[in-house]
Amino acid sequence: MSGDSGKTVVIAVDGPAAAGKTTTCLALADTFDLRYLESGRTYRIVAYEAIRRGVPVDDRSAVVGLCDRLIDESRTGNLFTSSRYRPQELRSNPVDLAVSAVARIGELRGRVTELIHQWARVQARCVVEGRDIGTVVFPTAPAKFYLTAKPEIRAERRVRQEGHGSYEEVLKDVIRRDQADMSRPVAPLVPAEDAVEIDTTELSVAQVVGRMVSVCRDRGVANP
Repeated sequence: MSGDSGKTVVIAVDGPAAAGKTTTCLALADTFDLRYLESGRTYRIVAYEAIRRGVPVDDRSAVVGLCDRLIDESRTGNLFTSSRYRPQELRSNPVDLAVSAVARIGELRGRVTELIHQWARVQARCVVEGRDIGTVVFPTAPAKFYLTAKPEIRAERRVRQEGHGSYEEVLKDVIRRDQADMSRPVAPLVPAEDAVEIDTTELSVAQVVGRMVSVCRDRGVANP
């Protein structure tokens, strides 16, 4: 199945943690009147529930079964729109440590990809951020971006954003997550071949967004 067929318009934004994905995606959503989705939210929900329910995150079948139960428990069949989870719960240190193990499970990623496709078909025009959106989830998206920045800069941003943890601890976690995401056998974090790569280390938000908007327009993304 092609996730971006028909009239669905998708902008795909990938990259490691704290590279600027959320900020720029929200700006693109505002510029082009798009719905926004953070794909990693579902992986975090599954990791959070695994911890809460005592499901070992290294037990692949148990985690997949948990995901299926969570989908069944969601009346809409889509965990992305659930309001049951607070951001501070999903961004806690235990979830940060568990989510990489959860995201390595191929069967689970397949289920999350289908949820994203379902959501996108309903929205029709959207911008989706993640780590495999342009490579796996929407491989023919008209506009793809890969944002990155030096780990030290990303750690500084994460400390400012979340307001907890020392810089040294956050930097170690950023590097650990990068290694886990880039080395996993299923849908590793890599730029799509046709993605526009932007290093945000020394760029302002306005500079990054300006370049992304220009690329989107060049590739046929317009206001409705």
